[in-house]
Amino acid sequence: MHELSTAARRPPLPARLATLTARTKLGGVLLLLAAIAVSLTVVAWRHLGARRNPPPPVIGRMEAFSLYDQRGKTFQLADLEGKVWVADFIFTSCQAACPMLTSKMRTLQKHIEEREGAVGHPLPIRLVSFSVDPEVDTPDKLLAYANKWGVDQARWVFLTGPLADVNRAVTRGLKIPFEKGAADTSAFDVMHGEHFVVVDGKRRIRGYYESSPEGMSDLKAALAAILAEKDS
Repeated sequence: MHELSTAARRPPLPARLATLTARTKLGGVLLLLAAIAVSLTVVAWRHLGARRNPPPPVIGRMEAFSLYDQRGKTFQLADLEGKVWVADFIFTSCQAACPMLTSKMRTLQKHIEEREGAVGHPLPIRLVSFSVDPEVDTPDKLLAYANKWGVDQARWVFLTGPLADVNRAVTRGLKIPFEKGAADTSAFDVMHGEHFVVVDGKRRIRGYYESSPEGMSDLKAALAAILAEKDS
């Protein structure tokens, strides 16, 4: 017997088209199911992340203040409206905790820049350093200090002013005590809090964070949670 030709062995064209259509539909269904699975996974991870890093609670509310920045310009609480900001407390002649705090703040500045590069747009975060020796720390001294530390002055501001006004902003507003001691030899001993304070864009205090690695990690997580809260 003669072997059947290739054409004779192949199914009719309508049958082949039906098979191809069925396979195409199956592939489309599988792709759709895969896309749905990925979407559900992303949503699940987002919810899991939200549970792991809930927004920090509201602890208090800032009172209005008016001080001077390192350029000698008036700087008010209203200038931070709508921004999440981190405060610390230093003085330029300090040789103990202040360099460490400023170094931590500079690392935070770099972290924010890296996050902005990752998301592709600026983040509404400011850094604010209050001088707790305002009678000595003039704007010129704060400007020299900022330049020494490589500060991004569009993001990070240093504040000084009359002692009573600084005390009102720091002690009454942010609940961080500071006190100038008696003269020692040639310098005054300034006692001050060493926590970082996070304030949201509605003037609400959201947390106090230590300068330890764990504290700084918690601070970064709090910033991310508050920003996500703003976007929701």
